[in-house]
Amino acid sequence: MAKLELMKAARTMLAAYDNSNASDVKVSVNINGVQAAYLKNGILVIPGTNEASDWAEFNFNVWSGDSGALWHAGFLRHAQIVFSFAKPLKPKFIIGHSLGGASAQIVGSSLKTPTITFGAPRVYKESSPVSGEGWVLNICRSDDSVCHVPPPLLGFRHIGSRRWLLPDKLNPGEDHRMDKYIHLLGRKSVAKNLPAAWPV
Repeated sequence: MAKLELMKAARTMLAAYDNSNASDVKVSVNINGVQAAYLKNGILVIPGTNEASDWAEFNFNVWSGDSGALWHAGFLRHAQIVFSFAKPLKPKFIIGHSLGGASAQIVGSSLKTPTITFGAPRVYKESSPVSGEGWVLNICRSDDSVCHVPPPLLGFRHIGSRRWLLPDKLNPGEDHRMDKYIHLLGRKSVAKNLPAAWPV
């Protein structure tokens, strides 16, 4: 089975934000505030919040809609759009950050596709396993507040494995950006506690 190096995944995600991977995009979607790009190498990239409307439509929309009590409603709605785009493409890997990481957890487990998320919030409110969640790896900084929401009091959890990156100095609120993840992944003392690639 093919594997994706964590550092390559992080750099690919960063490139989606600075548009330096535009020539690598085979096809993309931009519907109702949901963006995703399918790259020529078979990787599906799902960026995070990049429009003001994302906050009301997805991030703060915890309970409304048809998600019942199991899913964060906004993240599920975002993922449903990405899933419709991704399913016929059959991506080899999925990478997501922030809101895109929330969506990637749902899409990756649904498609049973190796998935790496960075700075993703919790999406699922149930302790029982989700089919396909073994395909998902969540990389979270301990000082990234997005990784800690919705709060445990509401019962939500990440789908899949979760690995915490522990910086020497905590800087809450500043370290959600992909360049901050890349910086920490590049440190040997941090990388030794992570798989070099996914899936293991």
